Amino acid sequence: MNPTAPDPTPAPLHDIVGPVWFWPYPLWITVAAGIVLLGLLVLLGMLAKKLLTSRKRPPTNREKALAALEVMRPGISTAEPYAFGVGVSEALRLYLSAEYGFRATTQTSLEFLNAIRSKPVFSENEKQGLGEVLERTDLLKFARTGANESELLDLLDIAARLVRGEPQSKKEGGGA
Repeated sequence: MNPTAPDPTPAPLHDIVGPVWFWPYPLWITVAAGIVLLGLLVLLGMLAKKLLTSRKRPPTNREKALAALEVMRPGISTAEPYAFGVGVSEALRLYLSAEYGFRATTQTSLEFLNAIRSKPVFSENEKQGLGEVLERTDLLKFARTGANESELLDLLDIAARLVRGEPQSKKEGGGA
């Protein structure tokens, strides 16, 4: 090194500056966008839960028939016997057609009862109950016979027990 050469001057020192903000958006916009995004995620989660829980199994033929019969129960005191007989017969026949594949909706009561006579699907007690319900609804529909509230309630109860597959009680058999 050259002893006569001047010492190099050191580089000037600058003051230390604070942290540099590297996010290109102001803090309040970032927080607001985060809240909006969180809200959308919550709504999306609620919608997904609703869609997943709304996928219930479809009602069975038995449940449909029982619901159709139970709809008639509240208005039984003011029901017209003809309309009531049509409703009970239709609910029962639709159930038998859907559940067992019988042509109960297109056959007369006699044709239907003859068709199931040799079928082991129903017990003798159930066949007797079906015969009673169909006979009583035919009387209400075609002969336009009258029926009081207790007779209509009894008819509805017999039909509901048939759909549920419950045994028929021995007191039923007199008919209207």
